[in-house]
Amino acid sequence: MEYVINPFIWCAVGAAIGWLFSRMASASTHTSTVENVLVGMFGAFIGGDFVAAQFNNGVVNNTQFTLSALLLSIAGAVVILLLLKLMRRIVGPMRNSKATSRKRDY
Repeated sequence: MEYVINPFIWCAVGAAIGWLFSRMASASTHTSTVENVLVGMFGAFIGGDFVAAQFNNGVVNNTQFTLSALLLSIAGAVVILLLLKLMRRIVGPMRNSKATSRKRDY
């Protein structure tokens, strides 16, 4: 029986990178920390699975650990986290509550 281990390693590495990114960026809320951890996991999985498959003719062996897939998962997590940071800079910070309706005087 072969065990699929790589996706678990990628997600753990992505979570660690997301957490480190939150600490370096001085995340002020738990929500932004959780967001960074989840986005880091997503980026690591995308990098380790889909991008690595593009370099190996569409095949990734999830039962055998490879350093190249790990490095691609790290790169995927960093790229997606940087895209999130850029998006937050353009869109603005997250809001903790629903926006209140504003009355406009015309």
